[in-house]
Amino acid sequence: MSERNTKIKYDKVDQQYGLMFGKSKLVFIKTGAAGSIYGYKNKYLELASKIQNERGYAVVVSANPVDSPLNLQEELEKVSTYLIDIKEIILIGISRGGLLVLQQGYLNTKVSRILAINPPLAINWHKIKKGLINFSGAKVQVVFGQYDPSVDYSDLIERLEVLETDCSSQIISKADHNFKGKLDTFKKLVMQFVLED
Repeated sequence: MSERNTKIKYDKVDQQYGLMFGKSKLVFIKTGAAGSIYGYKNKYLELASKIQNERGYAVVVSANPVDSPLNLQEELEKVSTYLIDIKEIILIGISRGGLLVLQQGYLNTKVSRILAINPPLAINWHKIKKGLINFSGAKVQVVFGQYDPSVDYSDLIERLEVLETDCSSQIISKADHNFKGKLDTFKKLVMQFVLED
């Protein structure tokens, strides 16, 4: 870990959530299965800090313990007790977290955009489809690494013609499920999505 990384800290932290305070928008990042609020090489902590510094948004990173229940609405309600005046929520989910945001993002009317990275589309596709069909926000982007096991299902996203939302999929060349060796690409992908208006 570099010297710079040791100075970055969440404003509030517990086992489940790392939170950085901000205004107007909340970026909620749900990690993959067994993922911590820090991530490999502090990638989630660094992303949270960068989002807060560049836009002033609140950022919550939610861990994803093995066998934990997946209830996005409950999690958003819990963290909202620490946040004031949040008008809009941007959801980002990685792997199992991506599955969650695609399936349940529509349940909160403040959610404007969803980014799902390497979600396992073959698991409960009917729930993902329902979530996408019922989502009324502005945009959904689903991203796969070229070598991710779910990349073969990416065309399912493009074939959903009944969507009222801008929904697209993207494949990142030479990336695997964990973006091994492509950590900078992963961070850039998240930042571009968050910073677009």
